[in-house]
Amino acid sequence: MSILKKLFLFLLAASGIVLVGAAFVDGEIKVQQSIDIDAPVETVWNFTSNIKALNSWNIWFKKDKTMKTSVAGKDGNPGSQFCWESDHADLGRGCLTLSRLTTLRDVELDLLFYAPYKTHAKTYISLQPIGQSTRVTLNFNSQSSYPLKVIMLFKRAEKIITTNYALSLQELKRLSEAP
Repeated sequence: MSILKKLFLFLLAASGIVLVGAAFVDGEIKVQQSIDIDAPVETVWNFTSNIKALNSWNIWFKKDKTMKTSVAGKDGNPGSQFCWESDHADLGRGCLTLSRLTTLRDVELDLLFYAPYKTHAKTYISLQPIGQSTRVTLNFNSQSSYPLKVIMLFKRAEKIITTNYALSLQELKRLSEAP
């Protein structure tokens, strides 16, 4: 048997194993990150309660200065929406909708990604006052369907989200603590 034929059969078998393995992988992505910010909850709330402020510390949206964006609805109110379209591989195309606000405490966001693949996620921002400081916790929850579960075998999506959440929280801290 020629070496090319053996290589082809090996690659075919390896692909089959990955695809079958993905059928048994949990497609859930859950990420939670927290940071303590030396600023009162009111100050931090001003950076988390509306789309314009969210984008000032959201690291994902600093990756592509030329992406196309649109905003709909009354910013700072449930239903307001930010949509983007980018050629950047990590950004793709999607919309973020402010779905629920609990004043000075919680923000709930719906994320709908259209590209590079279609999926839905929920993001929660929780603020907890601790004296004159604020603990901010970001939560990301999503469920991937079968073809996308292949990614879960390598935990790439979870790693990207974790890294970007940490960077975003550092930027939120910097902005909130600025004089």
